[in-house]
Amino acid sequence: MTPSTRPFAAIGFLSFWLGALSPADAAPPLEIGTSMPKDPLLSARPANFATKDEAEAFLATALPQATAANPKYRSKDGGLTQWLTKEVVFGPGASGQGISVTMKEDMLEFRNGRQTAAGSHEVRFLIEDVQISELTDSPDRTENGEKALGVLFRCNAGKCINAKWNGVPTPSEQSDISIQDNATRAKILAAFQALKRFAGDRAGAKR
Repeated sequence: MTPSTRPFAAIGFLSFWLGALSPADAAPPLEIGTSMPKDPLLSARPANFATKDEAEAFLATALPQATAANPKYRSKDGGLTQWLTKEVVFGPGASGQGISVTMKEDMLEFRNGRQTAAGSHEVRFLIEDVQISELTDSPDRTENGEKALGVLFRCNAGKCINAKWNGVPTPSEQSDISIQDNATRAKILAAFQALKRFAGDRAGAKR
């Protein structure tokens, strides 16, 4: 997910978290790699999925790897942020063919090469309640000035995404995952779109 889509970016994410953390100069530098891991799951698997189980198994492993390989992103107040998916869980949806998705991630902020803040973000939604596409119009940029790219989940109607920021419920009309590597993003998008084909749209849902 990119900084502009997160409420904390607008209300002073850094100051919100610093009160619960040690001073920045007391924390050791945290180095996170920005090169995509050479994992066969990401590099060799074709971008098509014949079954629901295959798509889910791929995403459960590929998403944490992909976000760990992302660059840091520039926040509105000049700091650097990184969003790391820690867990992806699938379950039954609202109908027999529906699919629920729960994703949990850590949020880290950096200044002067050191981690200065941390938090958590979680989203849960039903695949049959959203449309899934590539995120291409984000105003956010990486630390090197590249446009942020990813996968976008947008509700068919209302605020169908149950989000939590540090445990506080924050329903939303959309959510996204930042995935900067082009090949990896295409495979992850294909896996989510395969799940969408299996689940369809919820009966009677508006689009």
